[in-house]
Amino acid sequence: YKDDDGRAYLVYTSENNNTMHVSLLKDDYLSPAGRWKQILIGRRREAPAVFKHQGRYYLITSLCSGWDPNAADYAVADSMLGDWHQQGNPCVGPDATTTFHSQSTYVLPIHPEQGSYLFMADRWNKTDLEHSGYCWLPLRVREGKVEITGDDASVLEKRLAGPLSIVDYSMYLKGTPGTKVSTSLNFYDSGDSLLLSYTVPCTLKESPTHTGNYTEAPPNTSYLTVSMDAGKDEMPQVTNYQLHLQKDPAWPSHAPVCDLDLYMRPFWHSDTIFNETVLLFSEKGMPAGGRLLYNPERILSVKSFNLDTTFRQGTDYQIKGKTLSRMPASSMPYRTDSSFDSRNNLAWYDLQSQWVTVTYTHHDVWPGPVPGYKGKYLPMTIERLRSGSPVNIVAYGMSITRGMDVSGYDSVPPYMPTYMELFARGLKDHYAKSPVTLNNAGLPGAAVDWGAAHAADYVTPLHPDLTVIDFGMNDFWRMPPGEFRDSVQTIIRKVRNANPKAEFILLANMPFDPDYVLDSDKNKTFYTGNMSGYRKVLQEMEGPGIACLDMYSVGETLYRNKKAKDCLVNPLHPNDYLARWYGQGLVSLLVPPGGATPF
Repeated sequence: YKDDDGRAYLVYTSENNNTMHVSLLKDDYLSPAGRWKQILIGRRREAPAVFKHQGRYYLITSLCSGWDPNAADYAVADSMLGDWHQQGNPCVGPDATTTFHSQSTYVLPIHPEQGSYLFMADRWNKTDLEHSGYCWLPLRVREGKVEITGDDASVLEKRLAGPLSIVDYSMYLKGTPGTKVSTSLNFYDSGDSLLLSYTVPCTLKESPTHTGNYTEAPPNTSYLTVSMDAGKDEMPQVTNYQLHLQKDPAWPSHAPVCDLDLYMRPFWHSDTIFNETVLLFSEKGMPAGGRLLYNPERILSVKSFNLDTTFRQGTDYQIKGKTLSRMPASSMPYRTDSSFDSRNNLAWYDLQSQWVTVTYTHHDVWPGPVPGYKGKYLPMTIERLRSGSPVNIVAYGMSITRGMDVSGYDSVPPYMPTYMELFARGLKDHYAKSPVTLNNAGLPGAAVDWGAAHAADYVTPLHPDLTVIDFGMNDFWRMPPGEFRDSVQTIIRKVRNANPKAEFILLANMPFDPDYVLDSDKNKTFYTGNMSGYRKVLQEMEGPGIACLDMYSVGETLYRNKKAKDCLVNPLHPNDYLARWYGQGLVSLLVPPGGATPF
């Protein structure tokens, strides 16, 4: 603490945290001057926060209780090396006994002549210390007494957060049953302007009541706060509070160990297929096998999904027509039919990294729809790419858009980038003079009506030249195609209100795994009809400024000629192989046959 006469003091806990010391420092503040005093002897106080008001010194401290919050206490003295007298807990109101779930760290003068200060405290997350936060509350001194209060909407946490980060907070509330409480997630820019706020109402029950929210930070976010408001009712006690931030991806990215140039050769007109994924599958105790998309003329390699193990023909596998079969003594991974639980209507599974990858040559013809050039629908984007002008792409959608379960997103070898990253990379390769930027605003779990409600919050601030709209996999449970179309049109309208020249790619998504919903489910026809209906309404919207990529028909063809589980990590998410179809298809919309031709 630096006093107003220029002297500085070091205040610290010592003697096994039993007693606090105050030590005068030398004029350079680098070492003790030899004058010191023991204070609060035997009181086990820590976390000192010192300030001076009207000639007297105030010291706020915390009890030593590990990472768990406790009641603060303040002491007063006439000089730093004088006698300090404890005055009790300065906190007033709900959660005063836990210092509002925080621990003192600093007191900042605001209008000291009026007794106005800012109490600054650490809010420790003892299970994840690196993600601990802060609590800032008003502190007032009236007639020598210190008072720290929380507002009706108490700020539970303030945390730095980057644009488009995924945010998830959760807590349990204890209080009088029937009390109505709301928690809010608020996003601010670097100038402290509120960008977006989500409020979740909650009515307390007899048992601890859970509440929380999950969303993403809008563009230009600098920090966020989580707050709680009980109106005139008593603020409830908060327990098990957690807040998680996930960047994109959630951890440091790895360099791909696969050749992305080879990976982006279109599957539909290439005579060499690189690392096609096959799930070796055993039914009714038969040898495990899988089916290739094309008849192989020559097998070039069969490897593990992470590409670090090569399997040998005749020892690990044999090939007959399109079927690759696992030899009994092979170490190749496989799954049995009994490992997929189909007893309920939502047969979930996770196949991450359980495929083998096959590279082979062939001369078959792709039997499905061929993604092709649609530059006539996207003339503004094509003009910018050919002339070398910057092109800003925004991806707006759900978990598939974000890239969830692609190996790079899941941080497993071979660390292939998401389909949107493959798309942006492909445009850079073909239009080398055009700076291409990508902002991925995909929110896992998002539905299209959420996308319509918040397009002005998440898309328009990014000023896109081209927006890829990718919803549907969280909508087919409840939303018929007409309503789906209306929400997509709302997104387009809101973006064009800010930028009339903006253009769009509409993604008609792949089908979910046909085994995901049992045939006995009376709603299955409704679900599958919605997915196919989404493709139809999106194709009907194609026109000036709007192109459609039909991944639904591509997926149907793949599932007929291979297994759905060859292409999927789980019933709703594509694996690397199917994500490459997405990336290749998007590039084909903007790159004419034979490659790009600049002006």
